[in-house]
Amino acid sequence: MGNPEINRLDLNILMVLAKDNAIDELSGMTINEINSYYGEDKPLLSARPNLSKRIRGLCNIGYIEKGIKDVISDTFYITESGLERIKWNGGNKDE
Repeated sequence: MGNPEINRLDLNILMVLAKDNAIDELSGMTINEINSYYGEDKPLLSARPNLSKRIRGLCNIGYIEKGIKDVISDTFYITESGLERIKWNGGNKDE
């Protein structure tokens, strides 16, 4: 069954990182990039403080990790366990 620590926002964060191919410390995304992933004309995923809290929680359980800094902002990328959690197949619809 599912992890009780995970909610829909967490899964959306994991999906954004996977779709943007943020799979290592060099290709990580900042919180602002994650939040505005769907475009400026679309609503944000969440309020920034809530998104930051959920990202810290995902880091604590090992689904994402911090990457290298982008100027002064932290970046984040999805780990193998995060990819397994969302059953990511590289974006292929057939599998």
